[in-house]
Amino acid sequence: MTTNPNTRGNALVVGAGVVGIATALWLQRHGWTVTLLDRQPPGTATSFGNACTFATYSVEPVATPGIWRQAPALLFKPDSPLKVRPAYLGKIAPWLWQFLRASSERRVHGISRDLDTLLKPCMSSWSTLLDDAQANHLIRHDGSLYIFEAHERPVAEEMVAYHLPFDVPIRLVENHELHAMEPALNARAALGVELPKVSRTLDPYALSLRLFQRFLEMGGHFLRGELRDIQRHAVDSEQVVAHLASGQTLTAARVALCTGAWSKQLAGSLGDHLPQDTERGYHVLFEQAGQLLNRPVCWGAGGFYMTPMAQGLRVGGTVEFAGTQALPDPRRYRYLASGARRFLNLQHEPSSQWMGFRSSMPDSKPVVGRSHLLPQVFYNFGHGHVGLTLGAITGQLVAQMASGVPTAVEVEAFSARRFL
Repeated sequence: MTTNPNTRGNALVVGAGVVGIATALWLQRHGWTVTLLDRQPPGTATSFGNACTFATYSVEPVATPGIWRQAPALLFKPDSPLKVRPAYLGKIAPWLWQFLRASSERRVHGISRDLDTLLKPCMSSWSTLLDDAQANHLIRHDGSLYIFEAHERPVAEEMVAYHLPFDVPIRLVENHELHAMEPALNARAALGVELPKVSRTLDPYALSLRLFQRFLEMGGHFLRGELRDIQRHAVDSEQVVAHLASGQTLTAARVALCTGAWSKQLAGSLGDHLPQDTERGYHVLFEQAGQLLNRPVCWGAGGFYMTPMAQGLRVGGTVEFAGTQALPDPRRYRYLASGARRFLNLQHEPSSQWMGFRSSMPDSKPVVGRSHLLPQVFYNFGHGHVGLTLGAITGQLVAQMASGVPTAVEVEAFSARRFL
């Protein structure tokens, strides 16, 4: 329900990716006058280059039981979907330790239950925003596929078995049916797992822009700038003051930090010391191959999606730990292109390539909730591989908390306090 604007006060949302824009829209729906702040134009960072998929099935965290046995090979094999730059290994070591601690069977099932509480309502939350922004022409509801080579059958069967208790629509697809669904796949794809209720966007950047345009139409303001810190207001205890790198200050009754991979230092300044790091993701685009596949197709062992979109076939994914300063590794682009050719007849070279930064927590759960020192400041980051998927529901939760109304989902499991 949309309340009358200008009834609650001023809110500042920092970060104009899809998570930040969705948060801003939900705050507007709860009656806040919202300013959106980012040092880059809206939708041009991580939200630009994702795999286009609303992964409503992603109850299984990245760290699973036994991953500690696979980690050395994954980290150091030249053709691995997971890489750590040697110079970054010392810095990522504490994060990796927390990651391995989260992989026990007990922790994994608890994390899955928590993620399920966000995933179940996530598309309903998105539908509200998409309908209001008249953005449904950018969405398709044709499901997705995971593909497996013949020797990977136990992995496919395990995937189905893990997701069924969470009521995820999922089924095993054998060779003949798989190739009837996706004729362009070669014989290496021996079987598949279909997720028939999964949706995708034809263009995540266009989606961000349409949502941003609706934000402006609703009276929102956008400001280019970089946040340096947030402090208590010297006079009004109900307000906080955001200090920008330019020297400008902004006063607000509520602040939402949707700052993605750049959140750790800000959270630390607010009393929350989080084990956040950055998973660098890559994509390549085969501009002439957009009609090859009918839906997003993922090779789990390779760590990438092949997604048909408005601009062509996007092959995106993998994980690289190297921080936010290192240049892209061209070997990652070649890995994705050769991985796609493993299953598809792609004669030409990619027409473009991209690298971005995922904000990643070792337990695969986002950080959603109040900061420790300033209760007017709310976190909404750390979404890892499901920022597009969960952006609307976590934005809705932040708006509800900021407005003092009951939340649609219990948020304690996503609080920064879980790392104390």
